[in-house]
Amino acid sequence: MPNPFTVLGVVETADDDTIKKAYLQQVREHPPERDAERFQTIRAAYEAIRTRRDRLSHRLFQQETPDLPGLVASALQAGPRRRPSEQQLLQVLRGRLTGLK
Repeated sequence: MPNPFTVLGVVETADDDTIKKAYLQQVREHPPERDAERFQTIRAAYEAIRTRRDRLSHRLFQQETPDLPGLVASALQAGPRRRPSEQQLLQVLRGRLTGLK
């Protein structure tokens, strides 16, 4: 599934009300009787991020896992030390957690 935030046209920090308004706008523009496939994509996107808890779950478990060897190689490069971003760390940890299931 494509990124639900992109499908609905909202930023990842959007609140419940903003997401609901964006969903309703998308449904008005792409009603099920005119474009059933697009409507299903919009509905699935909304279901994935509709509440704060859903958004947290999506961020932790539904995003792509990072390239661990690439992150390690980047961290070991000569030059000024760079810390991995919070996003990169979350992706690595998410990959480790899903491997434990």
